[in-house]
Amino acid sequence: MAKTKFGVFSLSQFPDLAKVVESFDNDLGFFELAEQLGYDKVWIAEHLFSTYGLVTSTQVYAAAIAQRTKKIRIGMAVCAIPFNHPLRTASDFALVDILSHGRLDFGVGRAYQPHEFVGLGVPMDQSREMLAEGLDIVLKSWTQEKIAYRGKFWTIPEPVELLPKPMQKPHPPVYQATISPESFEQAARAGVNLQMASPFTYRTYRERWMDELEKNCAHFDKACRDMDRDPRKAERMLLLPFFVHEDARQAREIYKAHVEWFYAKVTANQLAGAPQTGEIKGYELTMREGKKTREMGYLSFDKLHQYGACIADDPETCVAKLKEMKRRFGITEFVFWFNIGGIDKGHVERAMKLTAEKVMPYV
Repeated sequence: MAKTKFGVFSLSQFPDLAKVVESFDNDLGFFELAEQLGYDKVWIAEHLFSTYGLVTSTQVYAAAIAQRTKKIRIGMAVCAIPFNHPLRTASDFALVDILSHGRLDFGVGRAYQPHEFVGLGVPMDQSREMLAEGLDIVLKSWTQEKIAYRGKFWTIPEPVELLPKPMQKPHPPVYQATISPESFEQAARAGVNLQMASPFTYRTYRERWMDELEKNCAHFDKACRDMDRDPRKAERMLLLPFFVHEDARQAREIYKAHVEWFYAKVTANQLAGAPQTGEIKGYELTMREGKKTREMGYLSFDKLHQYGACIADDPETCVAKLKEMKRRFGITEFVFWFNIGGIDKGHVERAMKLTAEKVMPYV
């Protein structure tokens, strides 16, 4: 059985804008520490127009990480495909793969915050189709000598040669963000790896989130088998807000305010730019359920912790919870989000070390 992999995630959430330079330095320091401690991967995300996350371009940040590290893989969670021309995306990430000597894991998604679509003038209700078409262009441009393309959203009228090509052949591993049954099906059809995240699945399904995730994983397995693909060949990554301390009560005390800051921010961003009905085509499930989750008080830290959507415990409890998730969802890689909502650097470093020492070897 393959060894379970472990990663660290950062959304680069710096609530205090007076400390942006120092905060990015700390963030990059966490990635260097992760490499020293034996984590397998760092994962980053991009967001616009909000302190929810200050990395505006995963390719820019990934290139910086590639120069600060030597061995650790660099994953995107995610690159928002609808926000750029796919040939620009493909070129930039091929360059990142080269600068990192073949350490890129290419995670893609369609984005979900209305104010970002409004700011860029991109039609949010067409994002799923844009993701499928954009990813098709990226993969073809990486694997074919030249590409011409006539799509609904992008046209490449004359054959062009994308250079440089990525170092990894045929191309870097591809992951897709998955919450709804449709996205699991799309991932199975595309033959890509699964990128799952408890904050988003929980916001949609509340106390049932683990049951629903298990169901969606089974749906993915069946869809793969229907196409004669082995579902076990796909990586299954799960992102979790995660914190560990020798004293479980202290773990929760330290972590609580920062997790609640994140959920308050995501709530505000979901409301900004959304139509009065609060629903956008293609996002009905997550928007409708997200509203209920908020109104019913499920975004309190205590509820999140109770239902396992966020882990803040002593090492033994963390190990038990992770083992159960591994069993239910077939997880091949856990990704820990220590530095949520502007938490102090010292707390993050201590938790990363304790996890490497007392949690990872036992999962």
